Amino acid sequence: MVALTGFMGAGKTKVGRALAALLGWSFVDLDEEIEGRQKIPIGDIFRRHGEPRFREIETAALRLILEQVSAPTVIALGGGTFLQAANAELLRGAGAQVVFLETPIEEMLRRCRSQTASAENLRPLAADADAFRALYEQRLPVYRKADLTVDTAGKTAEENAREIAAKLGPGADGPLSAA
Repeated sequence: MVALTGFMGAGKTKVGRALAALLGWSFVDLDEEIEGRQKIPIGDIFRRHGEPRFREIETAALRLILEQVSAPTVIALGGGTFLQAANAELLRGAGAQVVFLETPIEEMLRRCRSQTASAENLRPLAADADAFRALYEQRLPVYRKADLTVDTAGKTAEENAREIAAKLGPGADGPLSAA
């Protein structure tokens, strides 16, 4: 099992889908799972219930996903998932290889701002570039505790997926590999 971590806009979902396709594994996007289970967008969960409640929901969803995994799987984590000690422990306990997608801050900011033209749907932190950069710098030391780091600068999702697969080694070469 592989779990991709990194800041918002790092490409976790795109790289995760590409890696799962390359390896012939299942793919799960934690944020999509949460939205599907809660029936509302993550931004609404934050606004209605606050970050502490969102983190509880996130941990419960991650625990359930890890318990249900029965085949090799790539999981795209939310930007703050790996920062929570309980989640890092769950991932390690499940034997997940955690991969940090290290992406240039300006690229992540550009991606987050361009995802939608609607201010209502814009990732709130992307609206304030200074706050965005400060939060990334605060989170960076924790992201770097991942098992592997991949520098995504100037590479496509497919190129990053191939690099991750190569770094994971022969145990991650296809659908017959263990979860």
